[in-house]
Amino acid sequence: MLLAIETSSLVSSVALLHNDTLRAELTIQAKLTHSEQLMPHIADMLDKASVPKNTIDSIAVAIGPGSFTGLRIGLATAKGLAYAWNIPIVGVSTPESLAWNSIGCADLICPLIDAQKGNVYFSLYEWQGTQLIERLPIGIKNVEDVLIMLEKYDRPVSFCGDGALLARRAIEQRNCLFRMAPPTMVIPRAGSVALAGALRLAEGSADDCMSLTPSYKRRSEAEVLWEKRHGGQSCL
Repeated sequence: MLLAIETSSLVSSVALLHNDTLRAELTIQAKLTHSEQLMPHIADMLDKASVPKNTIDSIAVAIGPGSFTGLRIGLATAKGLAYAWNIPIVGVSTPESLAWNSIGCADLICPLIDAQKGNVYFSLYEWQGTQLIERLPIGIKNVEDVLIMLEKYDRPVSFCGDGALLARRAIEQRNCLFRMAPPTMVIPRAGSVALAGALRLAEGSADDCMSLTPSYKRRSEAEVLWEKRHGGQSCL
Protein backbone atom coordinates (compact mmCIF):
# COMPACT_ATOMS: atom_id res chain seq x y z
CA MET A 1 0.00 0.00 0.00
CA LEU A 2 1.48 3.32 -1.12
CA LEU A 3 0.65 6.57 0.67
CA ALA A 4 0.93 9.70 -1.50
CA ILE A 5 1.14 13.30 -0.27
CA GLU A 6 0.70 16.48 -2.34
CA THR A 7 1.07 19.91 -0.66
CA SER A 8 2.88 21.97 -3.30
CA SER A 9 0.02 24.49 -3.62
CA LEU A 10 -3.10 25.56 -1.73
CA VAL A 11 -4.49 22.11 -2.52
CA SER A 12 -4.10 19.51 0.22
CA SER A 13 -4.27 16.01 -1.24
CA VAL A 14 -3.51 12.53 0.09
CA ALA A 15 -4.13 9.15 -1.54
CA LEU A 16 -3.71 5.41 -1.13
CA LEU A 17 -2.68 3.19 -4.04
CA HIS A 18 -2.66 -0.62 -3.85
CA ASN A 19 -1.93 -2.99 -6.75
CA ASP A 20 -2.84 -0.36 -9.39
CA THR A 21 -6.07 0.41 -7.56
CA LEU A 22 -6.68 3.85 -6.07
CA ARG A 23 -8.13 2.84 -2.71
CA ALA A 24 -8.77 6.38 -1.50
CA GLU A 25 -8.06 10.00 -2.30
CA LEU A 26 -8.85 13.14 -0.32
CA THR A 27 -8.31 16.43 -2.18
CA ILE A 28 -9.36 19.72 -0.62
CA GLN A 29 -8.84 23.40 -1.37
CA ALA A 30 -9.46 25.22 1.90
CA LYS A 31 -8.10 28.20 3.83
CA LEU A 32 -6.55 26.04 6.53
CA THR A 33 -2.78 25.63 6.34
CA HIS A 34 -1.15 22.30 5.51
CA SER A 35 0.27 22.17 9.02
CA GLU A 36 -3.30 22.20 10.36
CA GLN A 37 -4.88 19.71 8.00
CA LEU A 38 -2.34 17.29 6.52
CA MET A 39 -2.02 14.79 9.39
CA PRO A 40 -5.77 14.87 10.17
CA HIS A 41 -6.47 14.23 6.47
CA ILE A 42 -4.13 11.21 6.44
CA ALA A 43 -5.69 9.81 9.62
CA ASP A 44 -9.23 10.40 8.31
CA MET A 45 -8.48 8.77 4.97
CA LEU A 46 -6.93 5.69 6.59
CA ASP A 47 -9.92 5.39 8.90
CA LYS A 48 -12.56 5.77 6.19
CA ALA A 49 -10.72 3.37 3.86
CA SER A 50 -10.28 0.87 6.72
CA VAL A 51 -6.55 0.72 6.04
CA PRO A 52 -4.27 0.01 9.04
CA LYS A 53 -1.16 2.16 9.01
CA ASN A 54 1.04 -0.94 9.30
CA THR A 55 -0.05 -2.00 5.79
CA ILE A 56 1.57 1.08 4.22
CA ASP A 57 4.84 -0.09 2.67
CA SER A 58 5.96 3.00 0.69
CA ILE A 59 5.43 6.75 0.41
CA ALA A 60 5.41 9.11 -2.58
CA VAL A 61 5.54 12.86 -2.03
CA ALA A 62 5.44 15.93 -4.27
CA ILE A 63 8.76 17.82 -4.09
CA GLY A 64 7.89 20.89 -6.15
CA PRO A 65 8.49 23.42 -7.38
CA GLY A 66 5.64 25.23 -5.69
CA SER A 67 4.79 26.78 -2.34
CA PHE A 68 7.94 26.84 -0.20
CA THR A 69 5.98 26.36 3.04
CA GLY A 70 3.66 23.70 1.63
CA LEU A 71 6.56 21.68 0.23
CA ARG A 72 8.44 21.79 3.53
CA ILE A 73 5.39 20.60 5.46
CA GLY A 74 4.56 17.80 3.03
CA LEU A 75 8.12 16.55 2.73
CA ALA A 76 8.81 16.74 6.47
CA THR A 77 5.67 14.71 7.12
CA ALA A 78 6.50 12.13 4.45
CA LYS A 79 10.10 11.76 5.61
CA GLY A 80 9.05 11.47 9.24
CA LEU A 81 6.57 8.71 8.45
CA ALA A 82 9.00 6.89 6.15
CA TYR A 83 11.68 6.96 8.83
CA ALA A 84 9.33 5.90 11.63
CA TRP A 85 7.81 3.06 9.59
CA ASN A 86 11.15 2.12 7.94
CA ILE A 87 9.67 2.12 4.43
CA PRO A 88 10.98 3.51 1.09
CA ILE A 89 10.16 7.03 -0.03
CA VAL A 90 10.17 8.56 -3.50
CA GLY A 91 9.94 12.21 -4.48
CA VAL A 92 7.89 13.23 -7.53
CA SER A 93 8.18 16.63 -9.21
CA THR A 94 4.95 18.60 -9.17
CA PRO A 95 4.94 19.22 -12.96
CA GLU A 96 5.40 15.50 -13.61
CA SER A 97 2.53 14.59 -11.30
CA LEU A 98 0.32 17.21 -13.00
CA ALA A 99 1.09 15.55 -16.35
CA TRP A 100 0.00 12.24 -14.83
CA ASN A 101 -3.45 13.79 -14.33
CA SER A 102 -3.91 13.49 -18.10
CA ILE A 103 -2.73 9.97 -18.92
CA GLY A 104 -3.19 9.24 -22.63
CA CYS A 105 -4.03 12.83 -23.56
CA ALA A 106 -3.18 13.58 -27.22
CA ASP A 107 -2.33 17.22 -26.45
CA LEU A 108 1.03 18.47 -25.33
CA ILE A 109 0.72 19.04 -21.58
CA CYS A 110 2.12 22.21 -20.05
CA PRO A 111 2.05 22.49 -16.26
CA LEU A 112 2.34 26.10 -15.07
CA ILE A 113 3.08 26.69 -11.39
CA ASP A 114 2.91 30.15 -9.84
CA ALA A 115 6.42 31.49 -9.19
CA GLN A 116 5.12 34.96 -8.21
CA LYS A 117 5.96 38.37 -9.69
CA GLY A 118 4.34 37.40 -12.99
CA ASN A 119 6.54 34.35 -13.46
CA VAL A 120 5.69 30.67 -13.67
CA TYR A 121 7.57 27.40 -13.44
CA PHE A 122 6.87 25.60 -16.70
CA SER A 123 7.65 22.31 -18.40
CA LEU A 124 6.24 20.37 -21.33
CA TYR A 125 5.21 16.72 -21.57
CA GLU A 126 3.71 14.37 -24.11
CA TRP A 127 2.09 10.97 -23.69
CA GLN A 128 3.17 8.27 -26.12
CA GLY A 129 0.83 5.44 -25.27
CA THR A 130 1.42 4.80 -21.57
CA GLN A 131 4.87 6.44 -21.54
CA LEU A 132 5.28 10.03 -20.38
CA ILE A 133 7.90 11.95 -22.39
CA GLU A 134 9.46 15.17 -21.12
CA ARG A 135 9.73 17.65 -23.99
CA LEU A 136 10.99 20.61 -21.97
CA PRO A 137 12.63 20.46 -18.53
CA ILE A 138 11.41 22.63 -15.68
CA GLY A 139 12.26 26.30 -16.17
CA ILE A 140 11.02 29.69 -15.06
CA LYS A 141 9.74 32.50 -17.32
CA ASN A 142 6.96 35.04 -17.43
CA VAL A 143 3.68 33.72 -18.80
CA GLU A 144 3.83 35.70 -22.05
CA ASP A 145 7.22 34.25 -22.96
CA VAL A 146 6.01 30.71 -22.28
CA LEU A 147 2.98 31.16 -24.53
CA ILE A 148 5.10 32.61 -27.34
CA MET A 149 7.46 29.65 -27.08
CA LEU A 150 4.63 27.09 -27.17
CA GLU A 151 3.00 28.63 -30.26
CA LYS A 152 6.00 27.44 -32.28
CA TYR A 153 4.90 23.82 -31.76
CA ASP A 154 1.65 24.49 -33.69
CA ARG A 155 -0.07 21.73 -31.72
CA PRO A 156 -2.88 21.60 -29.16
CA VAL A 157 -1.57 22.33 -25.65
CA SER A 158 -3.42 21.51 -22.45
CA PHE A 159 -2.49 23.73 -19.48
CA CYS A 160 -2.69 22.76 -15.82
CA GLY A 161 -1.46 23.96 -12.43
CA ASP A 162 -2.18 27.00 -10.29
CA GLY A 163 -0.12 29.20 -12.63
CA ALA A 164 -2.41 28.21 -15.49
CA LEU A 165 -5.48 29.07 -13.43
CA LEU A 166 -4.05 32.52 -12.73
CA ALA A 167 -3.26 33.01 -16.43
CA ARG A 168 -6.48 31.43 -17.76
CA ARG A 169 -7.60 34.51 -19.67
CA ALA A 170 -4.23 35.05 -21.38
CA ILE A 171 -4.04 31.36 -22.32
CA GLU A 172 -7.53 31.10 -23.77
CA GLN A 173 -7.27 34.37 -25.72
CA ARG A 174 -3.79 33.68 -27.07
CA ASN A 175 -4.32 30.77 -29.44
CA CYS A 176 -7.19 28.50 -30.47
CA LEU A 177 -4.88 25.52 -29.90
CA PHE A 178 -4.44 26.42 -26.22
CA ARG A 179 -6.92 25.02 -23.71
CA MET A 180 -7.30 24.59 -19.96
CA ALA A 181 -7.39 21.11 -18.49
CA PRO A 182 -10.76 20.17 -16.93
CA PRO A 183 -11.29 21.12 -13.24
CA THR A 184 -10.56 17.56 -12.10
CA MET A 185 -7.23 17.56 -13.97
CA VAL A 186 -5.97 21.12 -13.60
CA ILE A 187 -4.96 20.95 -9.92
CA PRO A 188 -2.28 18.79 -8.24
CA ARG A 189 -3.67 15.47 -6.97
CA ALA A 190 -2.07 12.90 -4.70
CA GLY A 191 -3.52 10.10 -6.84
CA SER A 192 -1.25 11.21 -9.69
CA VAL A 193 1.73 11.52 -7.33
CA ALA A 194 0.97 7.92 -6.33
CA LEU A 195 0.96 6.68 -9.96
CA ALA A 196 4.24 8.39 -10.81
CA GLY A 197 5.83 7.26 -7.57
CA ALA A 198 4.68 3.66 -7.97
CA LEU A 199 6.29 3.51 -11.41
CA ARG A 200 9.64 4.60 -9.99
CA LEU A 201 9.39 2.11 -7.14
CA ALA A 202 8.54 -0.70 -9.58
CA GLU A 203 11.71 0.18 -11.48
CA GLY A 204 13.69 -0.23 -8.27
CA SER A 205 14.26 3.48 -7.75
CA ALA A 206 13.78 5.17 -4.38
CA ASP A 207 15.20 8.22 -2.61
CA ASP A 208 17.28 8.54 0.53
CA CYS A 209 14.96 9.55 3.34
CA MET A 210 17.68 11.65 4.97
CA SER A 211 18.81 13.59 1.89
CA LEU A 212 15.56 14.07 -0.07
CA THR A 213 14.86 17.81 -0.33
CA PRO A 214 12.28 20.05 -2.02
CA SER A 215 12.94 21.19 -5.59
CA TYR A 216 12.46 24.94 -5.12
CA LYS A 217 14.16 25.96 -8.42
CA ARG A 218 14.70 29.48 -7.05
CA ARG A 219 15.68 31.21 -3.84
CA SER A 220 13.00 32.25 -1.38
CA GLU A 221 12.07 35.93 -1.01
CA ALA A 222 13.53 35.83 2.51
CA GLU A 223 16.92 34.76 1.12
CA VAL A 224 16.86 37.50 -1.50
CA LEU A 225 16.01 40.18 1.09
CA TRP A 226 18.70 38.89 3.46
CA GLU A 227 21.39 39.18 0.78
CA LYS A 228 20.24 42.69 -0.16
CA ARG A 229 20.45 43.80 3.47
CA HIS A 230 23.82 42.14 4.06
CA GLY A 231 25.73 43.19 0.96
CA GLY A 232 25.29 39.96 -0.97
CA GLN A 233 26.36 37.71 1.92
CA SER A 234 24.60 34.34 1.79
CA CYS A 235 22.24 33.57 4.68
CA LEU A 236 23.41 29.91 4.62
